[in-house]
Amino acid sequence: MTSFGEMHIRRGQYLGIAPVPSGCTNVCLVVPGPGPRPGAGRAGLDDPAALLQEGIDSDPALRERFADARMVTAPVVLGPLAVDAVAAGMPGLLLAGDAAGFIDPMTGDGLRFAVRGGELAADAALAAFAGRLAQPHLSLARARRREFAAKWRFNRALRRLVGRGMTVEIAGLVAAAAPSLLRRTIAIAGDVPGR
Repeated sequence: MTSFGEMHIRRGQYLGIAPVPSGCTNVCLVVPGPGPRPGAGRAGLDDPAALLQEGIDSDPALRERFADARMVTAPVVLGPLAVDAVAAGMPGLLLAGDAAGFIDPMTGDGLRFAVRGGELAADAALAAFAGRLAQPHLSLARARRREFAAKWRFNRALRRLVGRGMTVEIAGLVAAAAPSLLRRTIAIAGDVPGR
């Protein structure tokens, strides 16, 4: 491992790998739906350790790197993750964080959206308490659209790309032929578009 995190996007899954301060490495496997993946072995969500090991073993770029690795804690299963909220709240309720909608972990935007979404909800709540806003949930929805709409579109497009096996291979070929395009996509995903 280096000091950088990695995202390995493959047909029907992706693996996020990141060093943690203890000298260990955090590995996250994201797969669609419950049960075994099409074209994969038999491991399903009922055996997360086997599913994670299968994800690593089936990836030629990772298999050798993880040959001597060992799990120091049992894997945890979360999901379903891809749940979008239809509103930012309702009269008397404002939403932020995961309650306000799913952000694919692939781009690392979840924490930023949660914190910024919480700030926007707080602004709407304070304006309502001060009597300057009659429908804070509608104001919050507009503020969230202004703040996040472009990134939501980007994240959904990326999720669709990864969800279609052939497009992953095509994207890999395009990235190999035009590395500047890949760097630009990563910069957008990481909110550093000027780089």
